[in-house]
Amino acid sequence: MTHSTTRGRLARLGLIGLAAGLALTGCSTVGSTAGGDSTGAADDGTFTVGFATGGQPDADWQQLQGDVAQGLAEQRGWDFVELSNDNSEATATKNADIFIQKGVDVVMMFNGQPSANPVIAKKYEAAGIPVVTFDIAQPGWYFVGVDNAAAGTEGGTSLGELAKEKWDCKVDLVISAEGTAAGQINTWRTGNARDAVKETCPDIPEGDYVSYEADGNLTTSLANAPGVFAAHPDAKNILVVGLNDQAVVGALQAATQLGRDGSIMGWGQDGGLITGDNVDPNLVGSVMYFLEGYPASAFEIADEIEAGNAPAVKDTGDDAAVSVQPCPVTAEEAASIPAIEDRVSQLAEAPKGSTEYDLFCKA
Repeated sequence: MTHSTTRGRLARLGLIGLAAGLALTGCSTVGSTAGGDSTGAADDGTFTVGFATGGQPDADWQQLQGDVAQGLAEQRGWDFVELSNDNSEATATKNADIFIQKGVDVVMMFNGQPSANPVIAKKYEAAGIPVVTFDIAQPGWYFVGVDNAAAGTEGGTSLGELAKEKWDCKVDLVISAEGTAAGQINTWRTGNARDAVKETCPDIPEGDYVSYEADGNLTTSLANAPGVFAAHPDAKNILVVGLNDQAVVGALQAATQLGRDGSIMGWGQDGGLITGDNVDPNLVGSVMYFLEGYPASAFEIADEIEAGNAPAVKDTGDDAAVSVQPCPVTAEEAASIPAIEDRVSQLAEAPKGSTEYDLFCKA
Protein backbone atom coordinates (compact mmCIF):
# COMPACT_ATOMS: atom_id res chain seq x y z
CA MET A 1 0.00 0.00 0.00
CA THR A 2 1.36 3.41 -0.94
CA HIS A 3 1.23 6.42 1.35
CA SER A 4 -1.15 8.19 -1.03
CA THR A 5 -3.55 5.25 -0.79
CA THR A 6 -3.16 5.23 2.95
CA ARG A 7 -3.94 8.91 3.28
CA GLY A 8 -6.99 8.61 1.04
CA ARG A 9 -8.27 5.74 3.10
CA LEU A 10 -7.80 7.64 6.35
CA ALA A 11 -9.20 10.89 5.00
CA ARG A 12 -12.36 9.08 3.94
CA LEU A 13 -12.85 8.05 7.56
CA GLY A 14 -11.86 11.34 9.12
CA LEU A 15 -8.71 9.76 10.53
CA ILE A 16 -6.20 11.93 8.72
CA GLY A 17 -5.28 13.64 11.98
CA LEU A 18 -3.99 10.33 13.32
CA ALA A 19 -1.48 10.17 10.50
CA ALA A 20 -0.43 13.81 10.64
CA GLY A 21 2.98 12.94 12.02
CA LEU A 22 3.71 10.40 9.29
CA ALA A 23 6.30 12.48 7.46
CA LEU A 24 8.07 13.36 10.68
CA THR A 25 8.15 9.89 12.22
CA GLY A 26 9.22 7.97 9.15
CA CYS A 27 6.47 5.41 9.76
CA SER A 28 5.77 3.04 6.90
CA THR A 29 2.92 0.70 6.15
CA VAL A 30 4.67 -2.60 5.55
CA GLY A 31 1.81 -4.22 3.71
CA SER A 32 -1.95 -4.33 3.33
CA THR A 33 -3.25 -7.27 1.38
CA ALA A 34 -6.03 -9.82 1.25
CA GLY A 35 -6.08 -13.58 0.99
CA GLY A 36 -2.77 -14.22 2.69
CA ASP A 37 -0.47 -12.63 0.10
CA SER A 38 1.98 -10.08 1.44
CA THR A 39 4.19 -7.37 0.12
CA GLY A 40 6.46 -4.82 1.72
CA ALA A 41 9.87 -4.08 3.06
CA ALA A 42 11.93 -6.23 5.39
CA ASP A 43 11.81 -5.60 9.13
CA ASP A 44 13.92 -2.54 10.00
CA GLY A 45 13.61 -2.86 13.77
CA THR A 46 10.56 -0.59 14.05
CA PHE A 47 7.78 -1.94 16.28
CA THR A 48 5.40 -3.72 13.91
CA VAL A 49 1.73 -4.60 14.29
CA GLY A 50 0.31 -7.53 12.33
CA PHE A 51 -3.42 -7.07 11.85
CA ALA A 52 -5.74 -9.75 10.43
CA THR A 53 -9.27 -8.69 9.50
CA GLY A 54 -12.01 -11.32 9.49
CA GLY A 55 -12.72 -11.22 5.77
CA GLN A 56 -16.38 -12.12 6.16
CA PRO A 57 -18.65 -10.78 3.41
CA ASP A 58 -21.19 -8.05 4.20
CA ALA A 59 -19.32 -7.04 7.37
CA ASP A 60 -18.10 -3.47 6.88
CA TRP A 61 -16.90 -3.26 10.48
CA GLN A 62 -14.15 -5.78 9.76
CA GLN A 63 -12.41 -3.64 7.15
CA LEU A 64 -13.00 -0.57 9.28
CA GLN A 65 -11.15 -2.28 12.13
CA GLY A 66 -8.18 -2.42 9.81
CA ASP A 67 -8.59 1.25 8.91
CA VAL A 68 -8.69 2.30 12.56
CA ALA A 69 -5.72 0.10 13.44
CA GLN A 70 -3.67 1.50 10.56
CA GLY A 71 -4.34 5.05 11.70
CA LEU A 72 -3.34 4.21 15.28
CA ALA A 73 -0.12 2.56 14.09
CA GLU A 74 0.80 5.58 12.01
CA GLN A 75 0.05 7.86 14.92
CA ARG A 76 2.72 5.99 16.87
CA GLY A 77 5.24 5.73 14.04
CA TRP A 78 4.90 1.95 13.96
CA ASP A 79 4.99 -0.36 10.97
CA PHE A 80 1.76 -2.09 10.02
CA VAL A 81 1.05 -5.31 8.14
CA GLU A 82 -2.59 -6.02 7.31
CA LEU A 83 -3.94 -9.31 5.94
CA SER A 84 -7.42 -10.76 5.56
CA ASN A 85 -8.37 -14.10 7.08
CA ASP A 86 -10.99 -14.44 4.31
CA ASN A 87 -13.28 -16.21 6.80
CA SER A 88 -11.11 -19.29 6.15
CA GLU A 89 -9.26 -21.60 8.53
CA ALA A 90 -6.57 -22.27 5.92
CA THR A 91 -6.01 -18.58 5.19
CA ALA A 92 -5.89 -17.63 8.86
CA THR A 93 -3.25 -20.31 9.42
CA LYS A 94 -1.26 -19.15 6.39
CA ASN A 95 -1.47 -15.55 7.60
CA ALA A 96 0.08 -16.57 10.90
CA ASP A 97 3.08 -17.93 9.00
CA ILE A 98 3.35 -14.64 7.07
CA PHE A 99 3.22 -12.51 10.22
CA ILE A 100 5.91 -14.68 11.81
CA GLN A 101 8.04 -14.41 8.69
CA LYS A 102 7.62 -10.62 8.76
CA GLY A 103 8.83 -10.54 12.35
CA VAL A 104 5.87 -8.59 13.72
CA ASP A 105 5.95 -7.68 17.41
CA VAL A 106 2.25 -8.20 18.11
CA VAL A 107 -0.72 -9.62 16.23
CA MET A 108 -4.30 -8.38 16.47
CA MET A 109 -7.02 -10.38 14.79
CA PHE A 110 -10.61 -11.39 14.33
CA ASN A 111 -11.05 -14.96 13.14
CA GLY A 112 -14.60 -16.10 12.47
CA GLN A 113 -13.35 -19.69 12.03
CA PRO A 114 -11.79 -20.22 15.46
CA SER A 115 -11.31 -23.98 15.08
CA ALA A 116 -7.94 -23.01 13.57
CA ASN A 117 -6.91 -20.97 16.60
CA PRO A 118 -5.27 -23.75 18.65
CA VAL A 119 -2.90 -24.52 15.76
CA ILE A 120 -2.26 -20.82 15.16
CA ALA A 121 -1.65 -20.28 18.89
CA LYS A 122 1.14 -22.86 18.90
CA LYS A 123 2.84 -21.09 16.00
CA TYR A 124 2.76 -17.72 17.75
CA GLU A 125 3.84 -19.19 21.07
CA ALA A 126 6.87 -20.78 19.42
CA ALA A 127 7.71 -17.46 17.76
CA GLY A 128 7.22 -15.48 20.99
CA ILE A 129 4.63 -13.18 19.43
CA PRO A 130 1.74 -11.97 21.66
CA VAL A 131 -1.75 -12.01 20.17
CA VAL A 132 -4.82 -9.87 20.83
CA THR A 133 -8.01 -11.61 19.73
CA PHE A 134 -11.33 -9.87 19.19
CA ASP A 135 -14.50 -11.37 20.69
CA ILE A 136 -13.47 -15.05 20.38
CA ALA A 137 -11.24 -16.12 23.24
CA GLN A 138 -8.20 -18.37 22.92
CA PRO A 139 -6.07 -19.48 25.90
CA GLY A 140 -2.83 -17.55 26.00
CA TRP A 141 -4.11 -14.63 23.90
CA TYR A 142 -5.22 -11.23 25.14
CA PHE A 143 -8.98 -10.94 24.79
CA VAL A 144 -10.65 -7.70 23.71
CA GLY A 145 -14.36 -8.05 23.32
CA VAL A 146 -17.85 -7.89 24.59
CA ASP A 147 -19.18 -9.91 27.50
CA ASN A 148 -20.80 -12.43 25.14
CA ALA A 149 -22.85 -14.14 27.83
CA ALA A 150 -24.32 -10.87 29.06
CA ALA A 151 -24.94 -9.70 25.49
CA GLY A 152 -26.90 -12.83 24.65
CA THR A 153 -29.03 -12.54 27.76
CA GLU A 154 -29.72 -8.83 27.24
CA GLY A 155 -30.76 -9.37 23.62
CA GLY A 156 -33.07 -12.28 24.39
CA THR A 157 -34.63 -10.47 27.33
CA SER A 158 -35.33 -7.41 25.20
CA LEU A 159 -36.92 -9.51 22.46
CA GLY A 160 -38.99 -11.46 24.96
CA GLU A 161 -40.26 -8.25 26.52
CA LEU A 162 -41.35 -7.00 23.09
CA ALA A 163 -43.17 -10.30 22.50
CA LYS A 164 -44.90 -9.90 25.83
CA GLU A 165 -45.88 -6.31 25.03
CA LYS A 166 -47.07 -6.89 21.47
CA TRP A 167 -48.33 -10.48 21.51
CA ASP A 168 -48.90 -11.28 25.19
CA CYS A 169 -46.17 -13.92 24.73
CA LYS A 170 -48.36 -15.86 22.27
CA VAL A 171 -45.39 -16.94 20.15
CA ASP A 172 -45.69 -19.73 17.59
CA LEU A 173 -42.02 -20.17 16.74
CA VAL A 174 -38.63 -19.10 18.14
CA ILE A 175 -35.83 -19.50 15.59
CA SER A 176 -32.18 -19.65 16.58
CA ALA A 177 -29.83 -18.75 13.71
CA GLU A 178 -26.78 -20.61 15.00
CA GLY A 179 -23.10 -20.19 14.22
CA THR A 180 -21.71 -23.46 15.55
CA ALA A 181 -18.17 -22.80 14.29
CA ALA A 182 -17.93 -20.03 16.91
CA GLY A 183 -18.23 -22.65 19.67
CA GLN A 184 -18.77 -21.22 23.13
CA ILE A 185 -19.38 -17.76 21.66
CA ASN A 186 -22.43 -19.11 19.85
CA THR A 187 -23.62 -20.80 23.03
CA TRP A 188 -23.34 -17.56 24.96
CA ARG A 189 -24.88 -15.29 22.35
CA THR A 190 -27.52 -17.49 20.71
CA GLY A 191 -28.12 -19.92 23.54
CA ASN A 192 -28.39 -17.25 26.23
CA ALA A 193 -30.73 -15.21 24.02
CA ARG A 194 -32.95 -18.25 23.56
CA ASP A 195 -32.90 -18.99 27.30
CA ALA A 196 -33.78 -15.37 28.08
CA VAL A 197 -36.81 -15.56 25.77
CA LYS A 198 -37.89 -18.71 27.64
CA GLU A 199 -37.53 -16.95 30.98
CA THR A 200 -39.49 -13.91 29.82
CA CYS A 201 -42.21 -15.92 28.08
CA PRO A 202 -42.13 -19.26 29.95
CA ASP A 203 -45.31 -20.72 28.38
CA ILE A 204 -43.90 -21.07 24.85
CA PRO A 205 -43.83 -24.85 24.23
CA GLU A 206 -40.37 -26.41 23.97
CA GLY A 207 -41.27 -27.83 20.56
CA ASP A 208 -41.69 -24.30 19.19
CA TYR A 209 -37.94 -23.60 19.58
CA VAL A 210 -35.99 -24.56 16.47
CA SER A 211 -32.43 -24.00 15.28
CA TYR A 212 -30.61 -23.98 11.95
CA GLU A 213 -27.06 -23.27 10.81
CA ALA A 214 -26.49 -19.68 9.70
CA ASP A 215 -22.70 -19.64 10.10
CA GLY A 216 -22.78 -15.97 11.11
CA ASN A 217 -23.22 -15.07 7.47
CA LEU A 218 -26.19 -13.37 5.81
CA THR A 219 -25.93 -15.38 2.58
CA THR A 220 -25.73 -18.74 4.39
CA SER A 221 -28.53 -17.76 6.74
CA LEU A 222 -30.77 -16.66 3.86
CA ALA A 223 -30.10 -19.94 2.02
CA ASN A 224 -30.79 -22.21 5.00
CA ALA A 225 -33.69 -20.43 6.71
CA PRO A 226 -36.47 -21.37 4.20
CA GLY A 227 -36.33 -24.98 5.37
CA VAL A 228 -37.30 -23.86 8.87
CA PHE A 229 -40.30 -21.91 7.61
CA ALA A 230 -41.37 -24.80 5.38
CA ALA A 231 -41.29 -27.16 8.37
CA HIS A 232 -43.59 -24.82 10.34
CA PRO A 233 -46.18 -23.63 7.82
CA ASP A 234 -48.72 -22.52 10.42
CA ALA A 235 -46.42 -20.40 12.57
CA LYS A 236 -47.43 -16.74 12.53
CA ASN A 237 -45.91 -14.92 15.52
CA ILE A 238 -42.20 -15.63 15.07
CA LEU A 239 -39.10 -14.53 16.99
CA VAL A 240 -35.51 -14.79 15.73
CA VAL A 241 -32.28 -14.72 17.72
CA GLY A 242 -28.81 -15.56 16.48
CA LEU A 243 -25.04 -15.27 16.58
CA ASN A 244 -24.94 -11.82 14.97
CA ASP A 245 -26.99 -9.36 12.96
CA GLN A 246 -26.19 -11.10 9.69
CA ALA A 247 -27.52 -14.44 10.92
CA VAL A 248 -30.75 -12.89 12.18
CA VAL A 249 -31.33 -10.68 9.14
CA GLY A 250 -30.84 -13.70 6.86
CA ALA A 251 -33.84 -15.33 8.52
CA LEU A 252 -35.86 -12.11 8.32
CA GLN A 253 -35.11 -11.70 4.62
CA ALA A 254 -36.08 -15.31 3.98
CA ALA A 255 -39.41 -14.67 5.72
CA THR A 256 -39.99 -11.65 3.50
CA GLN A 257 -39.22 -13.62 0.34
CA LEU A 258 -41.64 -16.36 1.43
CA GLY A 259 -44.41 -13.96 2.45
CA ARG A 260 -44.05 -14.99 6.09
CA ASP A 261 -43.05 -11.58 7.43
CA GLY A 262 -46.44 -10.37 8.60
CA SER A 263 -45.65 -10.97 12.27
CA ILE A 264 -41.95 -11.62 12.83
CA MET A 265 -39.36 -9.88 15.03
CA GLY A 266 -35.62 -10.43 15.21
CA TRP A 267 -33.06 -9.14 17.70
CA GLY A 268 -29.45 -9.22 16.55
CA GLN A 269 -26.03 -9.35 18.13
CA ASP A 270 -23.10 -7.05 17.31
CA GLY A 271 -25.07 -4.10 15.85
CA GLY A 272 -23.55 -4.51 12.41
CA LEU A 273 -26.85 -4.09 10.54
CA ILE A 274 -28.94 -1.99 12.92
CA THR A 275 -27.71 1.48 11.87
CA GLY A 276 -27.69 3.24 8.53
CA ASP A 277 -30.26 3.62 5.76
CA ASN A 278 -31.16 0.01 4.95
CA VAL A 279 -32.13 -1.62 8.24
CA ASP A 280 -34.48 -4.57 7.82
CA PRO A 281 -37.89 -3.43 9.14
CA ASN A 282 -38.26 -6.64 11.14
CA LEU A 283 -34.91 -6.27 12.89
CA VAL A 284 -36.45 -4.66 15.95
CA GLY A 285 -33.21 -4.33 17.87
CA SER A 286 -29.65 -5.49 18.39
CA VAL A 287 -26.93 -5.54 21.02
CA MET A 288 -24.30 -3.16 19.73
CA TYR A 289 -20.64 -3.93 20.39
CA PHE A 290 -19.20 -1.05 18.32
CA LEU A 291 -16.88 -3.59 16.75
CA GLU A 292 -15.06 -1.13 14.52
CA GLY A 293 -13.61 0.58 17.60
CA TYR A 294 -11.95 -2.52 19.10
CA PRO A 295 -8.45 -1.61 17.84
CA ALA A 296 -8.40 1.40 20.16
CA SER A 297 -8.51 -1.01 23.10
CA ALA A 298 -6.03 -3.40 21.52
CA PHE A 299 -3.50 -0.62 21.04
CA GLU A 300 -3.60 0.11 24.77
CA ILE A 301 -2.18 -3.40 25.22
CA ALA A 302 0.29 -2.90 22.37
CA ASP A 303 1.53 0.33 23.96
CA GLU A 304 2.52 -1.59 27.08
CA ILE A 305 4.16 -4.37 25.05
CA GLU A 306 6.16 -1.85 23.03
CA ALA A 307 7.30 -0.14 26.25
CA GLY A 308 8.59 -3.45 27.59
CA ASN A 309 5.83 -3.74 30.19
CA ALA A 310 3.62 -6.43 28.67
CA PRO A 311 0.60 -6.90 30.92
CA ALA A 312 -0.46 -10.29 32.23
CA VAL A 313 -2.58 -12.18 29.72
CA LYS A 314 -6.28 -12.12 30.46
CA ASP A 315 -7.82 -14.34 27.87
CA THR A 316 -11.53 -14.82 28.47
CA GLY A 317 -14.67 -12.75 28.57
CA ASP A 318 -14.89 -13.30 32.31
CA ASP A 319 -11.33 -12.07 32.79
CA ALA A 320 -10.76 -9.92 29.72
CA ALA A 321 -7.86 -7.61 28.99
CA VAL A 322 -10.49 -5.11 27.89
CA SER A 323 -14.17 -5.92 28.31
CA VAL A 324 -16.54 -4.08 25.98
CA GLN A 325 -19.86 -3.15 27.52
CA PRO A 326 -22.80 -4.43 25.45
CA CYS A 327 -25.33 -1.82 24.37
CA PRO A 328 -28.82 -3.21 23.63
CA VAL A 329 -30.83 -0.81 21.47
CA THR A 330 -34.16 -0.94 19.72
CA ALA A 331 -34.28 -0.05 16.04
CA GLU A 332 -35.78 3.31 17.01
CA GLU A 333 -32.93 4.03 19.42
CA ALA A 334 -30.35 2.88 16.87
CA ALA A 335 -31.71 5.37 14.32
CA SER A 336 -30.21 8.18 16.39
CA ILE A 337 -26.75 6.57 16.45
CA PRO A 338 -24.40 7.70 13.66
CA ALA A 339 -23.63 5.30 10.82
CA ILE A 340 -20.49 3.23 11.17
CA GLU A 341 -18.05 5.43 9.24
CA ASP A 342 -19.27 8.52 11.10
CA ARG A 343 -18.68 6.72 14.38
CA VAL A 344 -15.12 5.97 13.34
CA SER A 345 -14.55 9.63 12.50
CA GLN A 346 -15.95 10.82 15.82
CA LEU A 347 -13.91 8.26 17.75
CA ALA A 348 -10.76 9.57 16.07
CA GLU A 349 -11.55 13.08 17.31
CA ALA A 350 -12.60 12.09 20.83
CA PRO A 351 -10.33 12.45 23.88
CA LYS A 352 -7.89 9.58 24.41
CA GLY A 353 -9.49 6.77 26.37
CA SER A 354 -12.97 7.42 24.99
CA THR A 355 -15.01 4.43 23.84
CA GLU A 356 -17.85 4.27 21.40
CA TYR A 357 -20.07 3.07 24.24
CA ASP A 358 -19.33 6.37 25.99
CA LEU A 359 -20.01 8.35 22.85
CA PHE A 360 -23.05 6.63 21.40
CA CYS A 361 -24.86 4.22 23.72
CA LYS A 362 -28.14 5.26 25.27
CA ALA A 363 -27.96 6.65 28.78
